[in-house]
Amino acid sequence: MGRSKIIGALPRMPLQVLKYAISIAEHGSTLAAAHEANLTPSALSRQIVQLEHELGIALFERHSRGMRLTAAGEIFVDAAHQMVSRMERLAADLNDVNALKRGHVALYASEALVADFLLPKVTENGRLFPNIKIDLVIASGRQAEKALLNEQADFAVIFNAPGHADLQVIAERRNRLIAIVSQNHPLADAGKIEARELLEMPIALPPRSYATRVAFDGLLPDDRRGFQAHLTVNSIAALKTYARLGTGVAVVPEIAIWDRDSIQGLAVIELAGSDRVGTRICVCRHRVRSLSAAATRLMDDLLASFPSYAAGDH
Repeated sequence: MGRSKIIGALPRMPLQVLKYAISIAEHGSTLAAAHEANLTPSALSRQIVQLEHELGIALFERHSRGMRLTAAGEIFVDAAHQMVSRMERLAADLNDVNALKRGHVALYASEALVADFLLPKVTENGRLFPNIKIDLVIASGRQAEKALLNEQADFAVIFNAPGHADLQVIAERRNRLIAIVSQNHPLADAGKIEARELLEMPIALPPRSYATRVAFDGLLPDDRRGFQAHLTVNSIAALKTYARLGTGVAVVPEIAIWDRDSIQGLAVIELAGSDRVGTRICVCRHRVRSLSAAATRLMDDLLASFPSYAAGDH
């Protein structure tokens, strides 16, 4: 069996045969797969035998209780899943491209970027193209990475995009940390403060897995990084409310105060050294996966306002 034989066989494989192989792998037998495909088991079996012959590789082990993938078969079926998914996506994209009349976009995003930036853009896109359906999923960076790699997300807008070889960062901007307090808080007129000073008072922070929290801990002395915050919460809105109620100080990414209307009743304090530990706002996508016309349109709209948004201009 030579590599040239496999390469020669690949372009000749009908998409339906790939689906047959996937179905047999899922059901573990030709009987159930044949029923699903509306074929006789013998007809389906001949299709798979012919496929193995053309590839020069055994994809399945036959035994009395059914069929099981070989090592080569596992690789083949995994690739077949991707090929079928991409061809089905291509068919949908070609159907959607007609003046963007229809389409579907899956966008994963960090929670802090949704209310003031993404949601207005998504809403405007929905007004212009009402038949384009958008799934906006609030996710951590790792969840967004997994969704992009598994082709569940078209693109993502997150903090500190992971450096995976299969992911491409389209645009990025730095995002400092700030502290916020009620306008009646003793620190309201502080202007600037050291992070370690905040540990002497009630403080609210994101979870340790969040980029904002990692950046804040980076401003602390080594012996204080294990401290327990008064409140740990994975919501920017909740952090703002904590500060607005006068309970204590909250640390948020600078992006949280982009919409000035959302910080009424709050005072903003600069954190010393935050320029060197701030997070990055990243727009990223799968490096090789093609985007639908609908996803491309929405991403381009976001990118058009991304620089001014990240810079805090509005």
